[in-house]
Order: sequence, then C-alpha cells, then structure tokens
Amino acid sequence: MALYQTTRNVDLSKTETELATNIRKATSIEETAPKRKHVRACIVYTWDHKSSQSFWNGMKVSPIQADEVQTFKALITVHKVLQEGHPIALKEAQQHTAWLESLTRGVGGMSGDHGMRGYSPLIQEYIFFLVSKLGFHRNHPEFNGTFEYEEYISLKSINDPNEGYETISDLMTLQDQIDGFQKLIFSHFRSGTNNECRISALVPLVSESYGIYKFITSMLRAMHTTLGDDEALSPLRGRYDAQHYRLVRFYYECSNLRYLTSLITIPKLPQDPPNLIGEDEAAPALPARPKNAEITKPKTPPVQESADPEPINEFWKNEQARQQEEYAAEQARLQAQWEDAQRQQQAQDMARQREFEEQQRLQAEQQRLQLEQLQRQQFAEQTQGRMAELERENLNARAQYERDQLMLQQYDQRMKALEGELNQLNANFQQQQGSRDDQIRALQEQVNTWRTKYEALAKLYSQLRHEHLELLQKFKGVQLKAASAQEAIDKREKLERELKTKNLELADMIRERDRAMHEKDRSTGGHKDEVEKLKRELRMALDRAENADRAKGSELSALLSRHNREIADLEEALRNKTRALDDQQFKLGEGSSDLERQLQEKEEEVEIYKSGMDEALLELNELRQNGGQGDKAMDEQIDIMLLDNVKRINAIIDSVLQSGVQRVD
Repeated sequence: MALYQTTRNVDLSKTETELATNIRKATSIEETAPKRKHVRACIVYTWDHKSSQSFWNGMKVSPIQADEVQTFKALITVHKVLQEGHPIALKEAQQHTAWLESLTRGVGGMSGDHGMRGYSPLIQEYIFFLVSKLGFHRNHPEFNGTFEYEEYISLKSINDPNEGYETISDLMTLQDQIDGFQKLIFSHFRSGTNNECRISALVPLVSESYGIYKFITSMLRAMHTTLGDDEALSPLRGRYDAQHYRLVRFYYECSNLRYLTSLITIPKLPQDPPNLIGEDEAAPALPARPKNAEITKPKTPPVQESADPEPINEFWKNEQARQQEEYAAEQARLQAQWEDAQRQQQAQDMARQREFEEQQRLQAEQQRLQLEQLQRQQFAEQTQGRMAELERENLNARAQYERDQLMLQQYDQRMKALEGELNQLNANFQQQQGSRDDQIRALQEQVNTWRTKYEALAKLYSQLRHEHLELLQKFKGVQLKAASAQEAIDKREKLERELKTKNLELADMIRERDRAMHEKDRSTGGHKDEVEKLKRELRMALDRAENADRAKGSELSALLSRHNREIADLEEALRNKTRALDDQQFKLGEGSSDLERQLQEKEEEVEIYKSGMDEALLELNELRQNGGQGDKAMDEQIDIMLLDNVKRINAIIDSVLQSGVQRVD
C-alpha cells in the first residue's frame, strides 16, 4: 500500500470546489469531447484523497440528465476515473451501480427511440458495459482498471487452472461487450456533423480492450506452458482468435479517425493471432505456487534378527504341563473372585435399591406433607381472599345502592320536570290547535271567495270569448267589404288603362286622318274651297269641344269641391265617433253594442263613399266620352283625388278594425 501514499498538502474546501467545477466543465452541454485537463483533475483528486465519494456526489448533484450529451460525457468521465483513478474508486463504485442504472430510466423519457441527438442507444449500451465492468471487478478484485498482468501476478498468489480458465472466460466476455459497444458507436456516426463527442468514447475502449488482449495473451501462454493440455484450452483459443481479428478491424477503423489518432496511439496488431503454444516465444509465468515444507516420513526401525531356537526336550513338556495347571488354578481363582464380586455387586445393588426406595418414600411423604401444608395455606388464603372479596362486594353494593338512590332522586326530579314540560306542551298544543282551526276556517272562507271570483271570471271570459268570436265574424265582413272596394279600385284602374289605350288609338286615327287629308289635298289640289270649309267646320268643332271641356271642367270642379266638403264632414264625424268609441271602451257591458253600432255606421259611411266614388267614376267616364281629347292635367288631378279618397277610406276602415281588436283584447 505504500504505492498509494501521498505527501501533498491538500486544501479540502478548495479542492471540493475545484472538483465540482471540473465535473461541471467535463459534462458541459456542448457536443464536444470532455477536456483532458478536467477529467485529469478528477483522476488526480481520487489519488490525493484516496477516495472517490466526493466525485460520485458531484456527479449525482450535477444536472447530467437534462441533456443526452451531458449524460454521455458523464459516462466517459466515469469510465476514465475507473481506469486511471485510485484503486479505491473501483471498490467505492460498487455502491453506485444503482445510480448508473437509473440513468437508463432517465434516457427512456427522452423523445424518440434514439433521443433528440441520437445518443439514447449509446447511453444505454455504455451503462450496461460499465455495470458489467464493475461486476467483473467485484468478482475479481485483484484486477486494476487497466488490466495490467504484472500487477495481477504480484497480487495473485495461487496457481489454480480452473480459476485461471474462469478468469480468462470472464475477460473474453467483457471484451465481447467492448466490441459490441464500439460497433454501436461507429454505426451512430453522423455524416456532415461533429462526431467528436462520440469519438472520445473510443479512447477508454481502445486502452481497455488492448489491456484485456495483452492479459489474455499472457495468461493463455502461461496456462499452455504449465498444463500442456491443448484440448482443454481449445475453446479459449477459438474465442481468442475471433477476438483478435475483431480487434485488428477495430484498431484499423480507429486509425482512420484523425481526431482519435491525435489523442492516443492506436495499437498495432499482426494480421494473424500469435502462437500461444510455440516455444520460441517467451511465455510469462503463472503466479508461483506457495512453497510448502517437505513432508518427512517416519523412519522404520530396523528389524532385529532372531536366533534359531534350541531343540525341544523333556523339560519343555513338563514346564508346559505345569503352566497348564497354574493356568487352570488361576482361572478357578479368577472365577471365584468374579463370583464374589458379582455377589457383592448384587448386595450393593439391592442396598442401593432399598436406599433409593426409602428415599423415594421419604420424598413422597415430604411432598405429601408439603402439599397438605400448601393446600391448607391456599385454603386459608382463599378464605381470606373470599372474605376480602365479599367485603369488597358489600362495599360495592352499598356504594351502588347509594348511587341508585341518588339516581332515583334525580330520576324523580327529571320526571317531575318532564311532566311539567308535558303539561306545558299540551297547553301549547291546545292553543295551537284552536288557532289552527281558526286558520282553517279563514282559509276555507278565502277558498270560497276565490272560487266565487274564479266562477265570475270564467263567466266573464266565456262572454268575452263569445263577443270576440262575433267581432271576428264582423271583422271578416269588413274585410270582405274592403276587398270589394279594392275590386272597385282595380276596375277603375283597368278602365283608366283602357281609356289611355283608346286615347292612343284615337291619336293614331287622327294621324291617319291627317295623312289621308294630306293625300287628299295633294290629290284634290283644286278643291281649296272645300278644304277651307272643312277647316272652318273643324275650327268650329274644336271651339265647341273647348267650350264643352270648360263647362265640364267647371262642373267637375264643383263636384270635387262638393266631395271634398263631404269627405271633411265625414272625417270630422269619424273623429267624433273615435272619441266616443274611446270613451265607451271602459264599459264592458255596453262595449259590444256600441262597437256594433259604430261598425254599422262605418259600413254605411263606406257605402256612401263607395256610391260617391261610383258616381264620380261615372261622371268622369261621361266627361271623357263627351270631351274626347280632354286635358291630361285634369285627369291626373282627378286620379290623385280619387286615390286620396281611397286612402282615407282605408285609413277609416283600419282605425275601426284596430279599435275593435283592442276592445276585444
């Protein structure tokens, strides 16, 4: 651990502020690569403080999820800190995998499948790769961020082929993820735009993939040298060869990116994978086995050689018989001793049995005495408890009796109060009942009064309706008379149109006569006397016509003045009748008879006007027939007077009808 010690004097408050500033600048919103000095400052901070917690806290409080570019640049910064930062950063990063995965959920809310700027798939794949990398380091804590083989050898002190095989397999899996991620980055390059931010993510991928490649190469060579079993390692060699060709293509594509070659040196790999079994290449050694002490075997003592036995004689037979007798005597003695021991053992067992039974009897007697004493004590305690309980019940009963007495007194008082209230309520109810009867009688009288009024109104309504129907019939008669007057006016207009037509025909005949006379004059140029005679006769006829016109004009003027006086008298009479009708509108019973009388008078006046109009039309027709070519100005005056008379008659009829309608309403 002496390698990680530092002697730099660090101002914590200043460095925390600088770290936050560097994180903010490294994860800016501009679509450019994170600047090396800002990322380097974050890496140096982890070495100075031997901790990365402040770096992770700064990342969490930064608004990196506000934009896709900020999120992607933050992941690049985290990747470089994990690679080049203090080894403690890899251990502390295990606590923040949940935060990294939460960035994936934040990316899911961006618009579109690829986000607004096309970084959404890259962010998701980058997070998946970083989580896998942290999982690998969690399972293999002996690796550093750049996968250096020498440091792995110094930390790992075992030589287990199975563990080595598993480690190489995990590294190859991580290498496959790097290859898939770099292909995704290349597929998301946009032509005509700035791809600097996307290219910057290839920098840590190149260094990490090359470190894993070197480690796998060294580890496979060491395992081939140590094990010597080519068949067992053939699956790893197949995956190694495939990854070698993919790395060659990856580094070739990276070498074509000018911006990437200006940042790092792209590794150069041979076209064919190296020979992992060859003896010409120096294979690195696997971690050395631990040196164990040699196992020392115990020395076997030398076998002593025995001398040959002497020949058997008679003495040996006697000795054998004696030993046999001694053995039998010893067996008998041992048998007797064993029997004595058995008897003693049985006696001791019986004594112990009797002692045990006596102890059991004494214990049972003692238990019985204790039980009787306990029962007596319990009985005494129960008796005392029962007495105390009875005393408590007695006291409770007395207290309950006193409470009941008090409650009964309160109940009696309450009953008396309720009886008083009930009597008062009965009295109030009687008074209310009497007043309600009075109200019912008053309401009944009002109902009868309203019924009488309703019946009177119903009769009045039926009478008014009958009068209304009669007035409607009379109004229809007036309308018919007005229609007949309109027909007379239409006939007069038709006669006027026919008169004008006849006048036009007369003018045409006069022109024809003049033309015929002119032709006659030309044909009979010598008959001047006759012509002059005819002229004199014509002048005389014209004079007579003029005299007749003047006479008829004076008669017509007198007739018109007489008609005007009659019309003025009728208007005055109409005004008087209208005032009388207004005075009579307030009288309901006499209204209908007055209205009928007024209608009759108006009808008579209409008949008078109609007869006067007929006389005027007849006189006008006679005047036109007698006068021939009368004065047109006189005709126009007559027409105007007739139209005025018609309008006045219509006004009189309208006023009569309107007054009748108002009276009916």
